[in-house]
Amino acid sequence: MLAFARICETMWALLSESNRNAMSKSAKNKPQSHEIGLLIALLRFASLISRPMRDGVADPAGFSSNELRLLMALSGEGESAGHDLAELMGMHAMNVSRALASLRRMGLVEPVNNNKNRRRKPYRISHRGAVAHSGLEPKLAQVSRFLFGALTEGERASLKKILTKLDRQVMAWQPSEHRPHVPRA
Repeated sequence: MLAFARICETMWALLSESNRNAMSKSAKNKPQSHEIGLLIALLRFASLISRPMRDGVADPAGFSSNELRLLMALSGEGESAGHDLAELMGMHAMNVSRALASLRRMGLVEPVNNNKNRRRKPYRISHRGAVAHSGLEPKLAQVSRFLFGALTEGERASLKKILTKLDRQVMAWQPSEHRPHVPRA
């Protein structure tokens, strides 16, 4: 539990001073403000983690961030259709479509025949894509060492458990009404 408290404190520290001050003032009136602060810190961290992945892995390998995300997803999840990848990765369907088209042109992914449902167009990693993904491991390891180097082994183990638990919780999310995502400028 101490490790979780440190993670929460680290995430809370990521919030800007002005956000913390504003949230602290309203905390007296709102008992859930700590959870909201934690959510904001987690969302901020999720946005910021793309920087080391982009600078340390995607750019040196010649991939866009979206191409890298999909290459990693298909390598780990296996065969998936674009709409499934969009939902899994929290990406807009058009961004998934563009990244898949680019990866296909590079020969890193390939379409899979789906005779049962012609509208569903799944993709899988190609042999060349698997080789490319394996080639990313040293850069991924470098980013991992940098990010997790700030944590003890115990904190890393606790973080893994927490993220696994939160992953299950997020996957169980069901909106009260299903609405299509609305793209905005």
